[in-house]
Amino acid sequence: MFFGENEISLELLGVFKIKREAFNHRSFTSRSYDSLSIRLSGSGKFETKTKTVSTQKGDILYIPKNADYIQSTLGEDIIAIHFINYSFTKNDEIECMSVEDSHFLEETFRQMYDVWKEKKQGHRYLCMSLLYNILYFLNCQKTESIIDSITHDSKINTVMDYIHTNYRNGEISVSQLADMCAVSETYFRKLFKKIHGVSPQQYIINLKLEFASHLLGSNLYTVSEVSRKSGFNDSKYFCRLFKNRFGTTPKKYQTLFQLNSPPIRENKKALQ
Repeated sequence: MFFGENEISLELLGVFKIKREAFNHRSFTSRSYDSLSIRLSGSGKFETKTKTVSTQKGDILYIPKNADYIQSTLGEDIIAIHFINYSFTKNDEIECMSVEDSHFLEETFRQMYDVWKEKKQGHRYLCMSLLYNILYFLNCQKTESIIDSITHDSKINTVMDYIHTNYRNGEISVSQLADMCAVSETYFRKLFKKIHGVSPQQYIINLKLEFASHLLGSNLYTVSEVSRKSGFNDSKYFCRLFKNRFGTTPKKYQTLFQLNSPPIRENKKALQ
């Protein structure tokens, strides 16, 4: 898949939520853009000259520019990202991936769609950031390096999936994570720090702060909104942690990012 390239350059055209009723077959030809989509519900089948690809709920489908295929479905809901890729070897093959953490990807696709739909100042920056997060996740799973980068012990796999899915949905206790691994808290802390170099609590905080920095850079939300969306219940505590991590307050970070950002040029070309 194209995200296996060392460097990629993309132009984002749009993010769309699509609901399809049942139809037998429909032919698509001469697409002028690439598409990456996730199935929120339903299923589908895509037939090319060389293979047949079936999709289910949670699957990720990649359709390259100029791919020729016939589609059939009994009904489906999807979120699709349309873009132009300027930097990879031509490949007309449709690809489908069944991901291990479809909840994480679905949440990211939904967030990307919501940001695109709102079209607040800087929405393209945030959407591109979310798109690259999606590609990073898929690339890790595709090459199986996600296993090596996350753990040397299979007991941690379930915990890491849980953390990355729920780190913004309230407090996650170490005892809860240790129970998921069926080990003591002491052993879990040692194992986790050996693998990641930080404690479980700090790892979760770092995830929240990195996510918060993306939201602040988008300039779409207030500091209080960013604090809440990033999983912090106390905005003052969030500001203190953010300053310790980035060396400046969230408000100043947001202002500096806006001053240093180039002007946005909207792509007004209507998507056909």
